[in-house]
Amino acid sequence: MARENKTKNKKQKMNNANRNREVVALFFVLAAFVCAYAVIVPDSSGMIGKGFTNIMFQMFGTATYILPFIFLWFFIVQISKSLELRGRMDFIWSVFCMISGAVLFSFSGLLFEINTYGGWIGDKLFPFFEQLLGITLGFSVTAIIFIYSAAKLFRISLSSAIYHFIKGFTEDSQKDKNAKEKLKPNVLERKPEPPVVRTEEPTVVSKPEPVKPNIVGKKEKDEKVVKEKAEKEKHKPEKIESKSFDYKLPSTNILKNDPAVSFETNKDKLLERAELLRKTLADFDIAAEVKDIIPGPVVTRYDLVLAPGVKIQAVSNIIDNISLTMRTSSIRVVPIPEKAAVGIEAPNPESVIVGLRGILESRAFENSKSLLSLALGKTTDGEGYVANLAAMPHLLIAGATGSGKSVGIHTIILSILYKARPDEVKFMLIDPKRVEMPIYKDIPHLYNPCSCAADADIITNPREAASALKKLVTVMEERYMKFAGEMVRNIEDYNNKMIEEGREKEFYIVVIIDELADLMLVAQKEIEDSVQRLAQMARAVGIHLILATQRPSVNVITGVIKANFPARLSFQTTSKIDSRVILDALGAEDLIGKGDMLFLPPGEARPARLQGAYVSLKEAEKIIEFINGQNFPRIYEPIAVEVSGEKLDLIEEKSLKDLIPALTLINERKRVSQDLLKANFGSSARATNILSVLEMKGFITKPEGTNKWQINYDKINEYLDMNS
Repeated sequence: MARENKTKNKKQKMNNANRNREVVALFFVLAAFVCAYAVIVPDSSGMIGKGFTNIMFQMFGTATYILPFIFLWFFIVQISKSLELRGRMDFIWSVFCMISGAVLFSFSGLLFEINTYGGWIGDKLFPFFEQLLGITLGFSVTAIIFIYSAAKLFRISLSSAIYHFIKGFTEDSQKDKNAKEKLKPNVLERKPEPPVVRTEEPTVVSKPEPVKPNIVGKKEKDEKVVKEKAEKEKHKPEKIESKSFDYKLPSTNILKNDPAVSFETNKDKLLERAELLRKTLADFDIAAEVKDIIPGPVVTRYDLVLAPGVKIQAVSNIIDNISLTMRTSSIRVVPIPEKAAVGIEAPNPESVIVGLRGILESRAFENSKSLLSLALGKTTDGEGYVANLAAMPHLLIAGATGSGKSVGIHTIILSILYKARPDEVKFMLIDPKRVEMPIYKDIPHLYNPCSCAADADIITNPREAASALKKLVTVMEERYMKFAGEMVRNIEDYNNKMIEEGREKEFYIVVIIDELADLMLVAQKEIEDSVQRLAQMARAVGIHLILATQRPSVNVITGVIKANFPARLSFQTTSKIDSRVILDALGAEDLIGKGDMLFLPPGEARPARLQGAYVSLKEAEKIIEFINGQNFPRIYEPIAVEVSGEKLDLIEEKSLKDLIPALTLINERKRVSQDLLKANFGSSARATNILSVLEMKGFITKPEGTNKWQINYDKINEYLDMNS
């Protein structure tokens, strides 16, 4: 009952607040209309209108025309839920706007000799600026004050506006330069063409005549080669030059604006909570003083300076008591050596959603030159946190159900899509759950080493995933051979060399496995071997792994995998053991969920606490729709597929020979397992191949959520009757 009453009271308060906003909005729209009418048509506005216009013109002069726009803006602020209400500050900035506008019009009348008047305020302040700075400089200063106050009033970021203007100007000038450079060689090539063709014709005809006996043999060989090439090209997609295709990166306007609500709560409340924390510690004989308070979007950190002789463990031992006193779900204690302090991270009473757009528009992301920049979230002090996957070079993600792991993976994919063209970065997506990544199945960035570019799809079958990872190892080996031939050490050097020589660059491959535990359950050895080889060697050739799991146990995240993944990202875990497995430290069990995470960069001793960026499924679909709407073709050379395709055919041929004996054995024993097939066919590899063929042909199936094979006896009997 008490909860119901609280919810009713909250709803009633919200309804009352909305009504108040509507009433105030109505007042401002009427004020804007009346003010505009009185200023523009004073003779038809009656005594009140004339009196108001005379007073305003005497006070502010021509700046009176700004007043209707200010009233209209107040109406928009009141009626729009996405804009923050700042009553006092808005009033102050509007007064600044009017006063600086009046002085500006006084300067304009004198400087440009036009009929403008600044009223009584302009006449009083104009001499001060004129004597202090002179006419030209005084005009410039008042113009800057007017623009700044207007920007503050209308919520316009001047720094981002200037940045985008300069960026657009430089891009346009660069395009003009490139267009001029492209035109130059065409002019030079046209002049020497006629003489070159005419002089070479006699030499080409006269050379083959003395060697007539060999021409016939060469022709036959050439015809055979041409036929073989034509047959191969039938099965290959038509090669398209990716450089010639114009591709536009998605705009941040597709995403929703970050909530305008500031996470910097009332200072009095923060000081009250800090005093409450100090008293709680004092009750347990722990003398401490709060040095700094750092408010964040979800968590506020209180930096404590402990008295001499007080151990950090003394604070850690009473976490539950502090949490109870401060009425919070969980509290985390963090040593801060650089400040000689102890940080107490406590959740805010009201959290703020961190949007992806704010981080993508931040300077950290825009200035990042890496194609693999990840917009992970915001730190506890509200700063955007951007990481570079290329420097990690692989990432391990873990978190309990509902902690925000899937949203984090979507954020990682989308942040790369905002940086890279489809011919620069490819995604190999493995989704055993089949529900998290279907929205990305049509993007041109998709890659699968087991198929050609046109047929690339998201991998959902664990056996197919094991096969694809094996083939990716072959891709890695072939890239190493290619780089060795070009005498380069890594993909950056190779691509720089290709740019200089005008040849095709190599693309990055980002492998994302959404649920590693399911793959390890079906084919642990194959998956672990492939992941180990890729994690140890694939960085230099541009292949990076992102592994995610709900169950960070030692059976899933083995010692071999952990040793090769220095970068870890942990969302809320269910136990301290899981936190130790993923981070090698405690802390993840004290997170509050919903995107709250600990990120351990490579080489760092302590993880950083972040609030993950949130992006909705509708926003992700809009971005993908924009990318797919450009019809960029999927382009990559499946060299490794051709090499490993022969091996796959041999495996399938051997497995098909063993198919009838295996089906007969299953019919007799009425069960199927790898151990049973291994005992009858000699090796575990052979048994694994037979199992995969049986599953592909539909003789056995494994339903979701179980580890038991279901046998289709009718299909087995029908197949045995046909081949008997």
